[in-house]
Amino acid sequence: MSSTISKPTAPSSFKGIHHLKLASSSIQKTHDFYTKVFPFTPLPAHDHFTPDHKVFAKIISHPLTNLLVEIRYDPTRAASQKGWDPVTWAVGTRKDLEEWIQWLDSWNIKHSRILLGVKAWVLACEDPDGRHVRLYVTDEEHEWTDHPDQDPYWLGDIQADPAA
Repeated sequence: MSSTISKPTAPSSFKGIHHLKLASSSIQKTHDFYTKVFPFTPLPAHDHFTPDHKVFAKIISHPLTNLLVEIRYDPTRAASQKGWDPVTWAVGTRKDLEEWIQWLDSWNIKHSRILLGVKAWVLACEDPDGRHVRLYVTDEEHEWTDHPDQDPYWLGDIQADPAA
């Protein structure tokens, strides 16, 4: 006797990103970085606590997009992400990146120069855990290039996937 097992219908609800999570070795330092240097707003009513009421995560939001970011205490994971750039934030124009350079300099935050990306420009800086935070231009483009700037520190090494 043969039976045919059919796949269920794909779920109908998938609304996109609920929140991002950033591992941190110091919740307060990372929280201050994103709420003072970047335009995030603290949401203390949504902070997370252990059963004995000690904070293990703080929540911040980007009001323009309603994006939530959880800053979670996890020093081991934070250390493993040093030099990694898990999120690239959008800015309008190349001129905006020049303003960001002045702003980052005023906070004494280490950053790259403005770099040529594959279709626009990018600037990178470091958060308190050494994670690279990129700002990418979205309202202007240059001609597509397969020869973007190379900067192993800020952009990492480019490696082709041998299986691709």
